Amino acid sequence: MFAVGRSPATAGQTAAAIRFRAKLTGQGDPIGPASARVLAGFRREGNGRGRGQVTGMRWEQADATAAVAANGGGAIAGLRDAAIVAIMSDAMLRVSECAALDVVDLATEADGTGRLTIRSSKTDQAGEGAVQYIGAPTVRRVRAWLEAAGITDDAMFQSIRRGDHPTGKRITPRAIRTIIAKRAAEAGVEGRVSGHSLRVGSAQSLAAAGAGLVEMQTAGRWNSPDMPGRYAAGQLAARGAVARLRYNA
Repeated sequence: MFAVGRSPATAGQTAAAIRFRAKLTGQGDPIGPASARVLAGFRREGNGRGRGQVTGMRWEQADATAAVAANGGGAIAGLRDAAIVAIMSDAMLRVSECAALDVVDLATEADGTGRLTIRSSKTDQAGEGAVQYIGAPTVRRVRAWLEAAGITDDAMFQSIRRGDHPTGKRITPRAIRTIIAKRAAEAGVEGRVSGHSLRVGSAQSLAAAGAGLVEMQTAGRWNSPDMPGRYAAGQLAARGAVARLRYNA
């Protein structure tokens, strides 16, 4: 793997898949001490390999991307895509979580803001659920899409067939990734945009606004503060001791 440019993470995933397959078939652990040493060496020599962190779409970029999508000539596909971008930014959703949303998962409060129930996720395999705050502008975007599409229940976001008509079928995570990349490009967002970009960008915006690691962890529903800390390393550095005490930043 190392010779053909694979990353240590890929090697680790391959080893885990081999172990899982062996477990399913009742075999012993195929990754012995020799293999473990090779993997350890691979991790040392391949440090830094991989595609790297995706471009984060911060709040202002998400707002601009949603606006561009919504102004796409009145097509309901644009309203849907704007709603997807906005709600994923507010709730720091993974693409799988966005695809799984139902209409009933978004409740509107008296002040126009919303509360979004995420019933299960990558870090919530038990399905205990979580509730996220949704800003009033995002609630309006979601309601505009649902009203235009005539959707009153079941899947919140649906695929659209020719003629700009919803199919009644739940949108797929793959389609959401394509939508985010396409709409971000239309809005002039540069870099490697992926389905994870809105989640990363929201973490960066939170850090820039003064949120602490625990607040970021809670908002993004991470198991530890490690990932938000990694995503927002630049923003956190700008609030660090050198920036504050040496340069009064």
